[in-house]
Amino acid sequence: MKTAEQHNGRVLRAKDAAAYLALGESTFWRWAKDGRLPKGTHLSARCTVWRREDLEAFLEQQTTRGVK
Repeated sequence: MKTAEQHNGRVLRAKDAAAYLALGESTFWRWAKDGRLPKGTHLSARCTVWRREDLEAFLEQQTTRGVK
């Protein structure tokens, strides 16, 4: 299993992913729980990361159809 450091900036932990999407952390986690965000990858029981390209695709999808 690769660690976040081995992905060379291609993955973001929740705090950084929330900032990347201009969301608060609690909103980010709520949206993740509700299935509004791309699925993250669990590196351990307490560490989840999101691929930057998945977040970019999410942003593109939201801008082309508007945020629900």
